[in-house]
Amino acid sequence: MDSTITGYLMLVLGIIVMLGSAMNWRIISRSGKLLNMLLGDTVARIVYFVVGIVFVFLGLNQLTGLSLF
Repeated sequence: MDSTITGYLMLVLGIIVMLGSAMNWRIISRSGKLLNMLLGDTVARIVYFVVGIVFVFLGLNQLTGLSLF
C-alpha cells in the first residue's frame, strides 16, 4: 500500500510541476528563486518541466511495479 501512495503522490506532484512551469505559475517559477537568477526564467521553466516529467515517470514506474534503478 505504501508504494501505491508514493506512486500517486509522485505522479500528482509531477503533473503540478509541469502545469506550473508551462503556465508560468508564480509558486513554481518565481523570479527571485536561485535557479531563475542563475539560468534565467525561460531555462529555469524548462528545467522545472523536465523535473516534472521525471516525477511522472518515476510515479508511473512505482505504480506499475517496474524497477529500473
